Amino acid sequence: MTAIAPDALVLNWLLALPFFAAVCVELFPRLTLRVHSEQEAQALARGPFYLGALVCVMGLGLTASVIPLALAGKLVTADYWWTPDLYHLRLQADLLSTLIVLLLYGLGLLIYLHLAGQPAAQHAHHRGALLLVAVGCGIAAALSADLILLLFFLGAAAVALWLLASLDAPRPADRLLATAHIGTLLLLAGVLIMWLEAGDSSLASLPLLLISTEPTALRLIALLVLLGLLPCLACVPGHGWLPGLARDGAAVSLAPAVLLPVIGGTALLRLLPGSLLLLAIPALAWLALILGLATLWWGAVRSWLSHDLRQLTAWLTVAHSGHFLVALAAAAGPAAPPNLIQAAALHLLLTPLALLLLWCAAGTVAACVGADSFVGLSGLFPKMPLAGIALLCGGLSLVGLPPLAGFHPQRLLLSGLVESGRTWLVIAILFGDMLIVVALLDAFRRAFLRGEPPPPLRWTSPWLSMNLTLVTLSLLVTGLFPAPLLRWSEAVVRSLFSASP
Repeated sequence: MTAIAPDALVLNWLLALPFFAAVCVELFPRLTLRVHSEQEAQALARGPFYLGALVCVMGLGLTASVIPLALAGKLVTADYWWTPDLYHLRLQADLLSTLIVLLLYGLGLLIYLHLAGQPAAQHAHHRGALLLVAVGCGIAAALSADLILLLFFLGAAAVALWLLASLDAPRPADRLLATAHIGTLLLLAGVLIMWLEAGDSSLASLPLLLISTEPTALRLIALLVLLGLLPCLACVPGHGWLPGLARDGAAVSLAPAVLLPVIGGTALLRLLPGSLLLLAIPALAWLALILGLATLWWGAVRSWLSHDLRQLTAWLTVAHSGHFLVALAAAAGPAAPPNLIQAAALHLLLTPLALLLLWCAAGTVAACVGADSFVGLSGLFPKMPLAGIALLCGGLSLVGLPPLAGFHPQRLLLSGLVESGRTWLVIAILFGDMLIVVALLDAFRRAFLRGEPPPPLRWTSPWLSMNLTLVTLSLLVTGLFPAPLLRWSEAVVRSLFSASP
């Protein structure tokens, strides 16, 4: 009998916990307690969201036990329990993947608490289970040490988010699924070509393959497909499903909008050990730069033209994906300063908090007022000051206004671009950011500062206020005391420069 190391046991629990909880939520959709009031019935309907929040807390505790090993540079490897002898089908926790797991569980906790504070929705157990599956697949993708596993879990996460979105908004969800299918097929083609060329599907073999042999034309095509199109799958700009989902399905649009870019960006960084592939494929930098600038400006202009808070938030999410792609493209040159790669890593680790704050603020206004159109909103700041402050903090953090957390990735990005002599790119980014600030301030004025009497407010759960307070404080604290986060991002960059998966 083979002994199992405690670290490997923890890693297996990290993987199994969300899926086990999802099955439990589906098997026990309601409690068999006697309901004494309508308010109690609504509280029971939120039970799956509270269970999801509890699972995320347990996952955070498990991840915390792996962090000391990751900081010490040790790898925690675990085979699947049902395939212990199958070559390369394994999971591996290093510093980068551990930080991503910590981020996903943290985002899942806040999203679950936010959904628990919303008015009771139908089929809450389906929503809770699908969100658990999406978070679990994102965690498994981050921990995968194999291309096929990473691709499988990335596709499974997209399908789970599609099913979640279909509960409220079928048409935007169908567009999301179509985009995910196209991206998955292209990624699968690239993986298969790489597999044939290298004879090995391990993530560690990609940089070693590039530096040990001259890439053939077929391998170069595979890498272009694999990496040049992954940002499109990660950010999905301009396809229309995200703003449509925000308009038609407010209850669940938060999860796909925040989780899909994080999961896609995770897969992108997992496929770039050593950032050697960035140097080997100049076309990737060119495509990412063009796509990033177009996405930034497209999202900024459309946010300025938005008619409600959810559409504004959706287009700001699209605009942010442009920042990440520009940072990734800027880091692709042979003489690129290291702080550009650090800026891309910080964008991936920090910006989901700002996006989550924006979505929570818009969702809180929609839950309290019953609508979020600028036509029906006015004078909300005296009655909902926390939501107004959260909206401003989330949006201004995206453009890098100090002392918020977003200042540090933007500072690294702009200073790196100036150092590398690309001042025109700095000007293009700053003009896009200025347009975002104008759109945000105009939306804040119309919803919170106009002199008309405010609409009547509904009673809402205190969880909504707790979410807004917690995430706002997180952005302020990480902005005022950035040293630990900057040290962690430097460690992430060092792990990206290593050849291990």
